[in-house]
Amino acid sequence: MPKILSSDTPETEFRTRPVKGVSLYIAEGTIAAMADHAEAGYLENKEVMGLLIGQILKDEEGTYVKVTDTATSDLDADEVSVRFKKEAIEDLFDSIDKCEGNAVVGWYHSHLGIGCFLSDVDIRTHLGIFGSEIGFAVVIDPSDSTFAAFYCSGGEQQKAPLIIME
Repeated sequence: MPKILSSDTPETEFRTRPVKGVSLYIAEGTIAAMADHAEAGYLENKEVMGLLIGQILKDEEGTYVKVTDTATSDLDADEVSVRFKKEAIEDLFDSIDKCEGNAVVGWYHSHLGIGCFLSDVDIRTHLGIFGSEIGFAVVIDPSDSTFAAFYCSGGEQQKAPLIIME
């Protein structure tokens, strides 16, 4: 049976973050899954994307995120753009249901040979999904095995410091 998601914000667990000043923690296996997905797309000359699944936590510094999994489905993609196929949205929900974590905390996508940044379209997409709330975007360039994490503030991209967890 699918999980029921609502617009109500669940109570956020209070847990002291492992490193002060860092708001994004990503499991090592999740980084590997995103990199493998990006590499598979690169071999087909197509961008890839997916959602970051995890937990939103809080401590005395404020809110932070632990990413523990990813979710994706069939994509409509080429070398410069990517989106979820409309007919695969139910599969995306099924993928989310199988994930470890209780919240969509961001998204990832690849750029093919142009580096890690958020384009104007990426910023609009990010703000459309997350607004000014917590949410991170990870960009992977499989051509040189680089990745970077971002958040948007004031409509501008900001690099997000992150910790990779075992």
